[in-house]
Amino acid sequence: MAIIGTVKLENGLEIEDAYLKVIKADLRYVEQYREWYMAYTVAVYANKLARRQKKEPVAYENYMMKVNLSRGDDKKNIIETCYENYYGHKPENNFKDI
Repeated sequence: MAIIGTVKLENGLEIEDAYLKVIKADLRYVEQYREWYMAYTVAVYANKLARRQKKEPVAYENYMMKVNLSRGDDKKNIIETCYENYYGHKPENNFKDI
């Protein structure tokens, strides 16, 4: 699973049709809040072709989100949950799932 869309990086560079992929997701217990969080990393590639050619990402973005650890029937794949959380950070972008 991955997404394609326009991304504006921290350095001001804007990439159209960027290819974004969650490459790492780690469950962490944050002692300060006494809660579990999911830390995930999104790799930003220049485009889909760059990813297929195994080029290095142009940037990495790191995020943390609260995570529900209950085992309900409505549980989604954790990677899908990371993408949904990412959409929330960048609602102005028009991402498409691929």
